[in-house]
Amino acid sequence: MVSRARFSGWRRNIVVLVTIAAVAAALSTISYQYSTNNANGILKIASQDVRSNAEIQAHDVANNLVNKVDAAGNNLQILARSPAVLGNDVKGAIPLFSAAQQATSDFTSSYFWVGKDGKLLWADGFTNTTLEQNYNGEDRSYRKYYSEPRDTLKPYYSSLVESVDGIPRLYVAYPILGNNDARTASEDNSVTTNGDFRGVIVTSIDLDDLGKFLQGQLSSKFESQAGILDRNGLILYSNDATYIGKDVFGPEFQATLPIPMKDSFNDIMRESLKGEPGLGDITYQGKTSTIAYEPVSLRGNDFAILYIVSPHNLPTNVSTLIDQQRIFTTVTVVAISAIAIAIAFFVLKWNKRLSDLVEKRTAQLMAANVTLAEANEQLEAHEKMQREFINIAAHELRTPTQAILGYAELFSMSPEHKEEAIKAMTRNAHRLERLTNDILDVARIEGNLLRLGQEKFSIEEVISSAVEDSKRLVANRNVKFVHEKGVSGLIVDADKGRVTQVITNLINNAVKFTNNGTISVRADQNGDEVLISVRDTGTGIDPEIMPRLFSKFASRSQSGTGLGLFISKSIVEAHGGRIWGYNNKNGQGATFSFSLPLVEIQEKKSSIA
Repeated sequence: MVSRARFSGWRRNIVVLVTIAAVAAALSTISYQYSTNNANGILKIASQDVRSNAEIQAHDVANNLVNKVDAAGNNLQILARSPAVLGNDVKGAIPLFSAAQQATSDFTSSYFWVGKDGKLLWADGFTNTTLEQNYNGEDRSYRKYYSEPRDTLKPYYSSLVESVDGIPRLYVAYPILGNNDARTASEDNSVTTNGDFRGVIVTSIDLDDLGKFLQGQLSSKFESQAGILDRNGLILYSNDATYIGKDVFGPEFQATLPIPMKDSFNDIMRESLKGEPGLGDITYQGKTSTIAYEPVSLRGNDFAILYIVSPHNLPTNVSTLIDQQRIFTTVTVVAISAIAIAIAFFVLKWNKRLSDLVEKRTAQLMAANVTLAEANEQLEAHEKMQREFINIAAHELRTPTQAILGYAELFSMSPEHKEEAIKAMTRNAHRLERLTNDILDVARIEGNLLRLGQEKFSIEEVISSAVEDSKRLVANRNVKFVHEKGVSGLIVDADKGRVTQVITNLINNAVKFTNNGTISVRADQNGDEVLISVRDTGTGIDPEIMPRLFSKFASRSQSGTGLGLFISKSIVEAHGGRIWGYNNKNGQGATFSFSLPLVEIQEKKSSIA
C-alpha cells in the first residue's frame, strides 16, 4: 500500500513537472511571437514615419515653389502695369527690369519685354551692346509665352522650352493690357474680349536654378530626392539630367525602369497626374522607397507635379536591433523556465502534500467565514429594516385608530355631533386603508409579486380625475390646482389604476408641503415618451432627504410613512419609465416628473419585431 501511494505521489509530481515544462515552452513561444509582432509593428511605424516625412516635405516644397514662382509673377504684374511699359518707354523701364531680376536672381535668369507686334523690345540680359544688337527686335511671336497671353489675356506658365541660346528653361508671361477693366479681368483669370493688348512681360527660369532651389528645400535629416513633371508627364527636373525633357511614359525613359518595379511606378505616376496629392511605395531588390507627390498650382493654373522620393533606410537599422532583442528575450525565457522547473521539482518533492492540505483547509475556513459574514450582514440589515418598519407602521396605525376611537366615543356620548363624527371616522378609516394598501404594495414589490394590468387610455383624463379627487384635500387652505394643457391626445398602454396611483401620490405629496400657493399638473410628449410633471410652490425637498428620495421611509412629513415615492418609483419602472424630483430653480417648491412609453411607439416597435 505504501509503495502504491508513493508511486501515485511520484506520478502526480511528474505530471506537475511536465505541465510546468509545457507552460515554460508555451511562454517561450509566446514571448518569441510577441517580439516578432513588436518588430513588425516597429518596422511598420518606422515605414509610416518615412511616408509621413515624404508627404510633409512634398507639401512644404510645393508651397515654397509656388511662393517662389508667384514672387516672379508679382514682378511681371508690376512691370506690366508700370507707366513706363504702358507708355512704351523702354529707357524708363530698364531700371524696373533690373530691380525685378535682382529681387529673384536666385531663381530667375532674365526678365524681358515683347511688344505688341511680337518683337523683343528689351531684356535685362542685355549686359552689353553686342547682345542687345544680336537679339533686340527679334521676332518672338511664334513663342507660346507671347501667343497664349495675346489670345487669352491671361498669365501663361510654360512647360519645358528650349531657349534661343539652346538652354532648356521654363517661362512665365504676363500680358500688358491698356485699360484697367482688362487688367482686372486678367487677374482673376476670366476671359475678356475688350482688352487693349500691348505685348507681354516674360521671365525665364533655368532648370539648374530650379534644381538648386528644390534640393535646398529638402531636409538634411532625411535622405530624399526631388523631381518635377508637367501635367502631361514631361520631366521638367530630375537629379539625373539625362531624363530632363523626356516623357515619363515614353519608351526612352521606360526602358530604364527595372521590370519588377515598372507597373507600380507607372501606377503612381498616372495617379499623380490626376491633380490630387498622395503617395505610393515601390519595392525593388528588397528595398522600399516612398514617392510622395503634390500638385503645383499657380493662380488657378495647373503648373506641374512635385515628387519627393524617400528610401526606407531607417527601418533596416531598427530591424537589426529588434532581432537582437528577440534573441535575448528568448534566451531569458528559456533560462527562467529551466530554473522554474528545477525549483518546482524539489518543492513538489517535499511539500506537495502539505501544501495541498493547508490550501484545502484554508479555503474551507475562508469560505465558511465569508458565508457567516454575509449571513450576519443580511440578518442585521433585515433586523434593522424590520425595526424601522414596525416603528413607523405602529405610529401611523395608532394615529387614525385613536382618532376613530375618539370620534366613536364622541358619537356615543354626543349624538348632536353625529355627522361630524361619522365624517371623521370615515376619513381616518380611509387613511388606515391607504396605509394598509401601501404596506401590501411594498410587500408585493419586495417579493417580486407586483402585477400590472394593461389597457389603452388617455393620460389627460387620468390627470383630470386625480386633480378633481385631490381638491377636497385643500378645502381649508389657499391652494389652487392647475391642470396645464400640453400636447393633447397622448395615449399610453399601461395599468390605469397604478398610473392613477402614481399621479395621486405625487399630488398628495405636493399638498402636504404646500399651505399657500399653486399645484400644477402637466403632460407633454418627449420623443417616444409621455412626460407627466407635478409642480408645487411649497417648502421643497429637504436636502437630507434628496440622496434617498425614492427609498423606503424617506420622509420629513409628520403625516407620511415615506412609502409613496418608493411605490411610485417601482410602478413607473415596471412600466419601462423613469421618475425623478428636484427643487425648483426659483427656490419655491419642487417638481416631480415621470415618463411612460407612448402607445404609438410601442405599436411601431412590436410591428417591427
